[in-house]
Amino acid sequence: MTQPDYAVVIAVDTAEKVIPSVESFLKLPASERPSEIYVSTGRNPSLQRNIGLNLCKSPLVYFLDEDSWVIPGTPTLLMNHFQGQRTAAAGGPNLPYPDCSNFEKTASGVLASWLGSFKVRNRYASIGSVKEATEKDLILCNMMVRKEAFQKANGFRTDLYPNEENEFLNRLLHQEYQLIYDPAAAIYRPRRKNFWAFCWQAFRYGRGRARQMKVYPCLSDLVHMIPFFFAVYVITLLTPLLPLPDFPFKSWVVSPYWRIPFYLFLALAFGTGASVVSWFRHALDFIGVPVLIFLRHFFYGVGLFVGLVTPLPKRPTDIPIQIYQVKITGDRYKLIPLPSGKQR
Repeated sequence: MTQPDYAVVIAVDTAEKVIPSVESFLKLPASERPSEIYVSTGRNPSLQRNIGLNLCKSPLVYFLDEDSWVIPGTPTLLMNHFQGQRTAAAGGPNLPYPDCSNFEKTASGVLASWLGSFKVRNRYASIGSVKEATEKDLILCNMMVRKEAFQKANGFRTDLYPNEENEFLNRLLHQEYQLIYDPAAAIYRPRRKNFWAFCWQAFRYGRGRARQMKVYPCLSDLVHMIPFFFAVYVITLLTPLLPLPDFPFKSWVVSPYWRIPFYLFLALAFGTGASVVSWFRHALDFIGVPVLIFLRHFFYGVGLFVGLVTPLPKRPTDIPIQIYQVKITGDRYKLIPLPSGKQR
């Protein structure tokens, strides 16, 4: 079968900056470069991607974040998975840059670990072999879709961000489409560079998951409630330190036995830290990894709670979205704004 061509859609807030994902195509061989690249600017990424895809003439559309760096060979691997008509989406992991900072490597080790990410760790490491996937394996910063299937499923919800791709992929699965995860079809992407940014990311992911569960609940989402119960449990551990009046089950939470699950968590976290030390040869990971695992689950749980008790925010749909077509000439690219009439 002749490999189909593919288009690229990248959602950004402004075009007045360098876009690494576009620059990465300058480093690909000509045989792997897309036939079309669209940069969609605005303040509603889901809507920006929907509009960008509708402009594409190619049967396959590759979604990237602005900071995604495409590795040579990845587009070809993804395109090869669309030979069967049931395949609606294919993707692979996003990996840290080889020369990233020590904190980014530690954060990456946490994201790629079982204790740090459970089933979604496939998004952050090249694990296993090619397989049929679920929304827990794929991530929007490195995901190719069949345009026809995307449009039949009505694309991304424009009132949901982040987690718009998770809700969309669940709809595809329930329509009996096939999703493919390829661990070799990777991109590079920066990790958060400090503790605050890491905690904020965890909070946003938890809040986004809760909002996704509210608009399209699935039984498979129940596993994501574990961090919420973890956060509640951690807070109860502070009970002996506070001058609280008696309340039901107080004798339980002040008992030394109540702390046993936390000790077990610490043992697993330090075990994960030792494993990450063996990956990156950075001794401080033995301490840093357990700390980041704790922060990731605690703030994810807090985000879940906030997302469940607050309404979905109204995302702007009336703010102009400007579409640019990318023209590559040699080792440079240029953004060409499209007339407003061609954008919708």
